[in-house]
Amino acid sequence: MNQNDKVLSQGFLYVANKQKFIDEAMISARSLRDYSKLPIALVCTEELAVNDVLAFFDIVITNDEINKHIYVSKIIGIQQSPFDKTIFLDCDIFVCADITPLFDLLEMADIATTQVKIYHTTKRIPNLRFKNIIPEFNSGFIVFKKNKVTDKILSDWLRICLHHKILNDMPGLREAILDNFNEIKYFILPEEFNSHGYSTMLILNGVVKIIHERLGTSWKTYTPHFLSYEDGKRFAEKINKKKVKRLYIPYLGIIPYNWSPGNLVKKIKKKIGAKRVSKNK
Repeated sequence: MNQNDKVLSQGFLYVANKQKFIDEAMISARSLRDYSKLPIALVCTEELAVNDVLAFFDIVITNDEINKHIYVSKIIGIQQSPFDKTIFLDCDIFVCADITPLFDLLEMADIATTQVKIYHTTKRIPNLRFKNIIPEFNSGFIVFKKNKVTDKILSDWLRICLHHKILNDMPGLREAILDNFNEIKYFILPEEFNSHGYSTMLILNGVVKIIHERLGTSWKTYTPHFLSYEDGKRFAEKINKKKVKRLYIPYLGIIPYNWSPGNLVKKIKKKIGAKRVSKNK
């Protein structure tokens, strides 16, 4: 369907204003459908809403306003979610496990995201409150429900980004949540729901639910691309083969955590007779 004004109970949402992002969203949605039959909506421009796209997604909403922005277009698209409860996903997300239990979280929370490891990604906002104490929140995976407070957060988020001319949308989300902190019920999700950093080295624990990274490489360019569905599936199976704490190292793969340098030194010390000292002494 091309437009849906009816608010549905719950579903997933993508926003795309370029063909590249449409292509990624179709791969991402395919990975999502391995674990859920719930409807998947897409907000895109009229130009991109071709027959293949209309047939692939359950709901397609067109809005040419998102063509005027880069990252901020995401906020405009999120505001058009046709669902009472929404899980928004960036187009470069590969789903590795069932994430539908997050809808139940919205019985207690208004909105939930993961946090960003880099505390502040812009210098455009003067006099930051709680600088280096409260980090930014990752806006690539957002779980939220429709109500007055989330409507206000979304409008404040857009207003803050446009006012400060922020190219990256995450700082604006932080400020919008702080502005409404007394009214909102906000949860921070575990890192498994927004796993990234595979190009360097990563500690994994439990089942990785979401891979949020372009992992494809080519000798012709140093810019990574989004993996195909088949390659993404193989990679997801590899990193989730073990559920215990583990290390991922590029080109080496998964390494047991007890093989880390610190643990190896500990094992060597035990072999040569080093003694354990009680912490209570």
